[in-house]
Amino acid sequence: MQKNNAGPAVLSRRVRLGVKSFFVVYLLLTVLGWLAPAPAAHGTVAGAGMYELVLQLQSQPYALLAAMPWWQRALGLALALPALLVLGDAVRQLGRVLRQFEQGVYFTPPVAAYFRRFAACLLLGTLLTLLEPTVRGMLFGLLEEGTSQLRLVIDITGGDLWTLLLCCVFFALAQILHEGQRLADENSGFI
Repeated sequence: MQKNNAGPAVLSRRVRLGVKSFFVVYLLLTVLGWLAPAPAAHGTVAGAGMYELVLQLQSQPYALLAAMPWWQRALGLALALPALLVLGDAVRQLGRVLRQFEQGVYFTPPVAAYFRRFAACLLLGTLLTLLEPTVRGMLFGLLEEGTSQLRLVIDITGGDLWTLLLCCVFFALAQILHEGQRLADENSGFI
């Protein structure tokens, strides 16, 4: 009996391309947000309603970004780069998993290893993304006002906590997949 693998292959390809496209947009918004901040756009939609488009970095409104000297914006981007690099590696590892799915390869040691690396990078990248505004705020405060006004501000929302929970679930699933693959390999040696 022949399996029809076209559906999962097409879905895997679409998800892979969608995730990569999303990351490229995220990367561009972050880089351009720091280096060339833009004000909010206002307007109406066919006279029926109004819209406002605001592209804003975490806790950095346009007025504050536009007032920063170029070196401070470059420093802000440099502080965001570690999280971007780790998240980029997570996207690369997920792409490897999905490419294997496109070929009909699902539960093999390489797929389990790629998925573990994806989950670990996603969790680490999310933690770095959440820590970056705190580190940035402390560093900017230190550079602007000195140690007398050094403040530690941690800004974590409910959405951030849900994102962390989801990353932890992915990591746990990756560990389960790895252990299942190890047990399958071990049991195949007995047969």
